[in-house]
This record gives sequence, C-alpha cells and structure tokens, in this order.
Amino acid sequence: MALIEVRLGQPLTVPEIAAAAGASRNHLTWLLRAAKGETVVGCIRARRMERARHFLQATTLSVPAVASSVGIPDLQAFNKACRRVLGTSPRSIRAARPMSPHSPAQ
Repeated sequence: MALIEVRLGQPLTVPEIAAAAGASRNHLTWLLRAAKGETVVGCIRARRMERARHFLQATTLSVPAVASSVGIPDLQAFNKACRRVLGTSPRSIRAARPMSPHSPAQ
C-alpha cells in the first residue's frame, strides 16, 4: 500500500507492485481481496479517486491538473472514473466544496 501511495500519480502495474511487495501477483491479489475486499486495480482506483476528491475540494488546481496529479492524464477517462467511483463529475465535486471561513459570502 505504501508503494501505491508514493506512486499514485504515476503508472502502476500489478506485477510491479507484487514484485515490490515480495509476493506473486496472485498472492498479492488474494491478500488485498481478503484485507480490503477489492482487487489491486480497484485499490489503486479508489485511492486515486479519494485523492482527486481532496484536490478538487481543497485546492484551486484545474480539473486537468488534478487528473494528471492522480495518474489519469486522459481527461475523458478521469471524468468517467469520477462518475463511476465518486458518483458525480469533477465539476460537481468542486462546486459542492465547503466554503472557507475566510471566503467572502456570495
């Protein structure tokens, strides 16, 4: 999981994560499914979307910059992943972010 966190913005493959963990691909998949209830790819996708949600809510980074920073440089793929995993578009997440107590009222 540490490798996934450190390299979240970069391309990751299951075999390279398994090698870094000192496990076979199948064993790593079994371990993650037992511990988290999802596949390696599912864990990577979930962490990327959690980080994307944070960036969309807490920063002023553009949507393409957020997408790239979480390892999904294709904007169409990022939008699709947001809708599938987070249930809404990146713009909707950004629009729903809480106002800062120092922001002027609108």
